[in-house]
Amino acid sequence: MARSKKKSGGVLIGPIIVLVAIVALWKNEGRFDYYRAAKSTQAISTLATDHSEKLISYTEAMQPDLTMPGDYVETLVGYLTINRSAEIYAWDRDEDDEGHVSWSKEWMSSLESNSRNSDLSQQLSSKSFRPESYEVGELTIETEEIEFVDANQNIPVASLLLSEVAQSKQLTVQDNYLYLSKHQPSNLGDERINYRGIPVPPIATYFGMYSQSRGIAHHAVKRDGFIDQIIQDTGVLHHLVAGKRTVALKTIKSYLTRLKWVVRGVGFLGISIGFVILLSSAAGFIYHLPLVGRMVQWGVWAISFILGALISIMTITSSYLFHHPITLAGMLATGAILFYLSRNRAIASQHQIKQSLDQDLGHTVSEAELEELEFIELVQLALVNQTIDVDERKHLLKWAKKRGWDRDKVKEIVARAKRTIGDATDPAYTKDHLKNLIRLALADGDLSAYELRTITKAAKEVGFSRSDLKRIVKQIRQPAVT
Repeated sequence: MARSKKKSGGVLIGPIIVLVAIVALWKNEGRFDYYRAAKSTQAISTLATDHSEKLISYTEAMQPDLTMPGDYVETLVGYLTINRSAEIYAWDRDEDDEGHVSWSKEWMSSLESNSRNSDLSQQLSSKSFRPESYEVGELTIETEEIEFVDANQNIPVASLLLSEVAQSKQLTVQDNYLYLSKHQPSNLGDERINYRGIPVPPIATYFGMYSQSRGIAHHAVKRDGFIDQIIQDTGVLHHLVAGKRTVALKTIKSYLTRLKWVVRGVGFLGISIGFVILLSSAAGFIYHLPLVGRMVQWGVWAISFILGALISIMTITSSYLFHHPITLAGMLATGAILFYLSRNRAIASQHQIKQSLDQDLGHTVSEAELEELEFIELVQLALVNQTIDVDERKHLLKWAKKRGWDRDKVKEIVARAKRTIGDATDPAYTKDHLKNLIRLALADGDLSAYELRTITKAAKEVGFSRSDLKRIVKQIRQPAVT
């Protein structure tokens, strides 16, 4: 019964992961482009009332001694934002598809609920620190919804002064961590925290809304869905970036580009893993077979990654074009122009080839006559080896059937072909007939896929490769288009 639940769970979980990944990829291509929004802001050098309710960029110096309270440390100085990450060393329980359970001790951000961790508790917690406001020159910037694109750095824990809270918990400094020892065998239950932050830059640029003499968040588009949170698409322009405006814009662009590619990569992996879970559940019973099980396992991974790549590329491409209609319109217009030019070129080429053929034969050749002349050339090419084999006969009959000819007509045309056959021992014989066949096919202006395959097959049987055939076609068409 447990095995049945596991299988049904995989069948449900796999498609859910695939669907979430596809939606994430789609939304990622249409995410709010805060680089473009930042670039279009009005650069100001002084604060004035006429800038109120406008999107601005403002560059000035920042005070390096920005200070925040630190809980386990007295103060945190010199950082725009700080993330404190807490971990506990505890048991991790893992169960595979066969129901086999394995245990390992690992550092984890939160205590996993399982039988071996029942006596453990986590005392230290993760937290983000930001000041009440930021000061860039004379501009006060609200902390709420502020966003950063500069890189986080490790903060040396040894440089921090422990608070009374940390001392009461008997925290110590070990390998750039604040460490809490539980004095258990194998360090089980021990905890540690580290700090990462963005240093206060000497000069910073703010991009956002200027309102009531303050910098506030500008909600450009509504982005409050579950998937939006996953891909970090807030729809907000409220950015504080190190450097002058030009440097800051480059940093924003680089960060946004990197974020897009990360989501694309994770989306591809999500789709692939979703298919692995789905296909593994569907084909799980085969895994028990010797040798075959191993092959199926590798097959599932290969198929899943191929499907993941195809679906990811299709989703990214279609979403990008959907969210960039100007690009789509340009591609369609370019395609239409190229099609129009190539079609006109083909029509001009066909018209001139047809005129040349009419002049050589001394009369206007009808479509029916063209079909008969093509068939004659095919028969004569087949007779290069003195006889028509079974495969060639089938091919010729199929050609005739597509044109609705009866057996008497076929016999009559074959007889004409035999009467007008030239010297097959002449080295130029087969090439001349092949050129005539191509010329006749191009003259009617309707070279079908079947017709092209037939000519290619006939050319191959008399020793001409695809490259030879392309070269002959080019020679025939060249005089017509020059």
